[in-house]
Amino acid sequence: MKKITLISILVMTLLSYTGVIHSQCFNKISCSYSNTLGKKADGSFWLWGSGAAGQLGNSGDLDEYLPAQVNALGSLESIYIGGFSTFTIKSNGTLWGTGYNIYGGLGIGSTVLNTTVFTQVGSSNNWKEVTPSKYFAIALKTDHTLWGWGQNDGYQMGNNVCCSNQLSPIQIGTDTDWKVIGISNARSAFAIKNNGTLWCWGTNISALLGDNLVSSRHVPTQHNLDTDWQDIRVGTFHILALKTNGTLWAWGGGENGETGDGLPSIYNRYIPRQIGTADNWKTMAAGERFSMGIKTDGTLWAWGKNDVGQLGDGSTTDQPFPIQIGTATNWDSVSCGYQHTVALRTDGSLWSWGTNDYGQLGNGTTVAVATPTNVNVTGCVLATEGFTKNSNQLVLSPNPVQQEVSLNYHGNEMVTTVVIYDVAGRVVYSTAAIASKTFSCVLNLSQLQGGSYTVVLKNGSTVIVSKKMIKE
Repeated sequence: MKKITLISILVMTLLSYTGVIHSQCFNKISCSYSNTLGKKADGSFWLWGSGAAGQLGNSGDLDEYLPAQVNALGSLESIYIGGFSTFTIKSNGTLWGTGYNIYGGLGIGSTVLNTTVFTQVGSSNNWKEVTPSKYFAIALKTDHTLWGWGQNDGYQMGNNVCCSNQLSPIQIGTDTDWKVIGISNARSAFAIKNNGTLWCWGTNISALLGDNLVSSRHVPTQHNLDTDWQDIRVGTFHILALKTNGTLWAWGGGENGETGDGLPSIYNRYIPRQIGTADNWKTMAAGERFSMGIKTDGTLWAWGKNDVGQLGDGSTTDQPFPIQIGTATNWDSVSCGYQHTVALRTDGSLWSWGTNDYGQLGNGTTVAVATPTNVNVTGCVLATEGFTKNSNQLVLSPNPVQQEVSLNYHGNEMVTTVVIYDVAGRVVYSTAAIASKTFSCVLNLSQLQGGSYTVVLKNGSTVIVSKKMIKE
């Protein structure tokens, strides 16, 4: 594990003002089990979080608490991260991988346990996209053929053969019209064709494959008769799917509300069920038993498991239906890891929240965060949020706090409750606020122990604004 450096301290200092300044420069983000990937507008790629298996490509097994640039291979076209592995496609179309290789999950033709540097996968130069899980991967080539490698104990390779692991890429079927791919750590895979049909194969845990009477599908099999599927995001035990009409659907395990339908936890949903009645979903993300989504109006929504604050509403309470996170209307993309979330706003600012035991939030610490917090990165431009039209401003004085703190709020949203959370996401203080868009109050916090806290103003269950607070 890396030590907290002076740079980390500076980053943490900047993060204490997350309601004021935003670091701007990313245009793509992605999460895996305990890692995060970002692509800057200048085309550079940055990785952070767990490096135990060599998945950061930093020639070692060190964790990165701050975004670290990937520069080992020169000109890169794209990067994809899985449970314990990372793949990159170079500008010449070749595919490279690093990290965990048990069961042949890197596809490098070897059974070596792991690698710490990027190693070429096969010799093809027409790779387009890769989706890795913990132990196997599927990929698309530019000719729209489908390929797979790695663990094959549940027909993950889709070639009607079990159970020898596949150490190098093998084509899955002969079709040449595949468009979108997705993968589950529960040993199943999914793909959408150009005609809008959805296909699946592998192990049928939680009825992910659309039939509660089979244990597996040996070859790609059409999931249902619909022909208007546009995109998919796969968690471990559930799947989210977007249709061309903007409606959002889910199926699979719903134990913690991750399918967003409010049904009893014991149900496995093998038939897709629509989430709500809205037809204005833009994109979505699926984590370990929790889900996130962005609507076309730029609002951010969350539902499912929330034991470490991965939903970002400032609590640790599971949510059976989508709830809005904050009031911002400029969210652009979102991605979920095992228990953490990262998201981009349209201004290029990067935000993260949830568990942080490997530094996957990128804030220079291993402290969990229960609300969206801006990640500052060296070389990114800082923009002032306080001058935006719809900002909600909260000022804490003094901060750090000894006994009493003064709260001054001025914004566009009504506040009904003041809640304070500790670093574990537990509520340590809660009080009703004057139901107003402008108010001041003084809180006596002498009972709190020294440490870092988050002050959150809410309207009902909706988070209006949050601010980090230090108690001396």
